[in-house]
Amino acid sequence: MRQLSRPQRYGLLAIALLASGILLFPIYWMVMTSLVPSRTLLTENPPLFPALGDVSFDAYGEVIAGRPILTWLGNSALSTFGAAVISTLVSTLGGYSLSRFRTRGQQAMGFSLLVSRVLPGTLLIIPLFMVFATSHLINNLWSVILVNIAATVPFTTWLMKGFIDSVPVEIEQAAMIDGCSRLEALRLVVLPILLPGIAATFTYAAILTWGDFLFARTLMSNPDGWTITVGIASFIGEFSVDWSGLMATGLLSTIPMVVLFLFLEPFLAKGMTAGAVKG
Repeated sequence: MRQLSRPQRYGLLAIALLASGILLFPIYWMVMTSLVPSRTLLTENPPLFPALGDVSFDAYGEVIAGRPILTWLGNSALSTFGAAVISTLVSTLGGYSLSRFRTRGQQAMGFSLLVSRVLPGTLLIIPLFMVFATSHLINNLWSVILVNIAATVPFTTWLMKGFIDSVPVEIEQAAMIDGCSRLEALRLVVLPILLPGIAATFTYAAILTWGDFLFARTLMSNPDGWTITVGIASFIGEFSVDWSGLMATGLLSTIPMVVLFLFLEPFLAKGMTAGAVKG
């Protein structure tokens, strides 16, 4: 491979810094909007770098004291954790079935999962509302968990199937020759190899559920049961917008997902079959 010259390296570095600046600028603007009074920013020429005298953390204190932010974060955490765990479990078993068994029924099931993933949420929300209303699950956090499981499982099942396809069948066969049943081979041999795939699937399901607005807003009308995404929308009034509070709450809502990614990043970085087969 030809080594890059110094100007080429500097050029690539400049392009990378420019791309990073463009991608991170919305986050910077959110931080600045949460720290600077709206009257300073809502002008014809808003300052790119505000004066230190204008910087204040009052917006964070006001939203925490004046709004049930912790309750909204707790509701989001419960619904996200429940939906992500159940979706990952169901997707692992479903992906294993689609990967290891080749029957017409399996193919039809896989196709139906793809079709269901294509359907927009706005098309499903009215029948879902009627089902949960009949079941007396409106304003119940389980309704948000269940509907997000139904929304994520079609994609996460195919995601897990791709990971399981990468695991050699011979590893399972060797375990079954040694006396393991198929489920024992799955639990003892395949699942440890699938940790990166499980982490990726869990992360995808968690991010999708954490960012859900349509289902949470429709099924949870009680403000005490709102998730953080619905709570953030409440800062937008009919005639005005609390920009500082909106951005402060938005930044606070990103912290759990950042922590989740940092926690699962070592698993995501591992190779699929690292250490599975010894040379």
